[in-house]
This record gives sequence, C-alpha cells and structure tokens, in this order.
Amino acid sequence: MTLVCVPCPLCGSVEFRSLYSASIGEREADASVYFGSSRARAEHLQIVRCNGCGLVMSNPQDDGATLARVYAAHEDAAYESEYASRERSGRAHLGLVNRYQARPTRLLDLGCATGIFVRVAREAGWDATGIDASEWMVSRARSRCPAATFKVARLEEVSFAPGSFEVVTLWDVLEHVRAPVEMLERARGWLVPEGWLFLSVPNVESHVARLMGKRWVLLLREHLWYFSPETLMVALARAGFEMIWTRTKLVEFSLANVMTRLGQYGGSLSGGWSRLSRVSACKRVRLWFPIGEMDVVARVR
Repeated sequence: MTLVCVPCPLCGSVEFRSLYSASIGEREADASVYFGSSRARAEHLQIVRCNGCGLVMSNPQDDGATLARVYAAHEDAAYESEYASRERSGRAHLGLVNRYQARPTRLLDLGCATGIFVRVAREAGWDATGIDASEWMVSRARSRCPAATFKVARLEEVSFAPGSFEVVTLWDVLEHVRAPVEMLERARGWLVPEGWLFLSVPNVESHVARLMGKRWVLLLREHLWYFSPETLMVALARAGFEMIWTRTKLVEFSLANVMTRLGQYGGSLSGGWSRLSRVSACKRVRLWFPIGEMDVVARVR
C-alpha cells in the first residue's frame, strides 16, 4: 500500500484545508478491507477542501497501483445479496435515461459491477456493453445477461472508437477513479455528437452530508472525490459536457444490509448489529431513503 498526495484535478491547486481528519492510520497494510459493500471497516483517509475551487477530496489517497490491485481482486457478496433492490434502482436509472434518449440505442455502462443495470437495459431493447475491473463481478454479469457484451478492464485503460455510443453511464463510479476529468473526457470521445452522459455521485453539499458532518456514511476510503453540483459542473464543462439536470438520489436497502453497514463502523455495538443482520425478518424489510447522492444528466456540447 502506498499513499500519495495529489493536486486538485479541477484547478491544479496544491493548497487545501482539512475538513475531516482521517479515521484510520496511514500505516494500515491492507487497503482492500475498506472497499466495497462487503468491507470489513467503513473508515476514511483525511478529507480536505481545495482552496482554489472548493472541490472536496481524500488527500492523501491510495496510489494507482493499489487501486488497480484492489479493484481487480474485488469480490462483493454483500453487493450481490441486495440484487432485488439494485434491480429496482437499475430500472429507476433506466427510466431517467429514457426521458432523454427514448429510442433504445447503444449504451456503455462503465463500472458495471455484476451487470444488473446492463441486463435491465438489454431487456428494454438497448445494445448494452458493461466494463468492470473485477473478474468476479464480470463473471456474474455474464451469467446474468449472456446476450450482452462485458469486458474485464480498468476504466483508465479501456478504449472504444469515437462515436461508438449514444449513451454512457457512470453509476456510483466517478468518485472512485483517480483522474475524474480525464475519465469524463474519454467518455465524451466515445459518444456521438450530442450524446448523453448519466451518472450518480456523492453530493457533499446535500442536506444529508451537511447534517451528518464527519459521520456522513459516504466518507469512505474508496471515495476519492466528493463533488457538489457546482464542482461537478466544472468537471463536466472541462470535459466537453453541459450539465442538464440533477436530482437527489434515493437508495433502497434491506434492514439487514443497513445493520451490516452499521457493524462496519466498529465499536461496542458492531457485533450486535452483525448478528441482527442475519435475522430473516430483517432481510425482508426494505427501506428507501437519501444518503447524500445525486443523479446527474449531461450532454455533449
């Protein structure tokens, strides 16, 4: 594991002010225990705000080699166990896509995980392609939707011809990549003129984030960037997109999943939360609520 200090990806500044101190030590040997829904511990490195443009980010953060290793080896049984909830979320996301691109065409889902959204899109008539760095994730995606195209690849390394897609989606992905503006620029190059980009990211200016402060549940080691609508608009504009629309994102989890996540914070109650998460009745109770994320629609300028 290697931690590196990085400049702001939006304005290049190297001057920051601390928002939240790290909840883990910088000498932690295994970064992977902090990643994914199956993480052992829900903690974060130092969170800072850029003095130049206001972007909130983790700094220091894991270097590229560490992130590549963690995501390539990533397995996430807890993520897969919430299939029903994630399928409903996928249908909600496809409904958003259909508002702006009513005719099913070519769609690229970057960071497709186990292929749930790709399958939903494929069933609705889309020619959908999914990319993920995890062989474990993609193997389940291929089993789930054999007719779709899936590739195991780091998002920073995958390549497509210009104009290959009418729609690109990045659901809960942009906050994980080391160079977010470059990722958006690459996505723009794969889109047709006036193509559409749909994404969801943590919103550091959301009511939930402001209310919870240092206890915001999305302050996680795996999250490198915490955009606001304003800073995301800047990132999109630099990459050649116009932000069209945003909304507060609601998530659905089982009560068991919520208890599992509470157990990841440690403390004297963590064992109790973990035991309760295995109670069958808790697995059947579904909850919809905001956790401080936003869905975003953008278009190639």
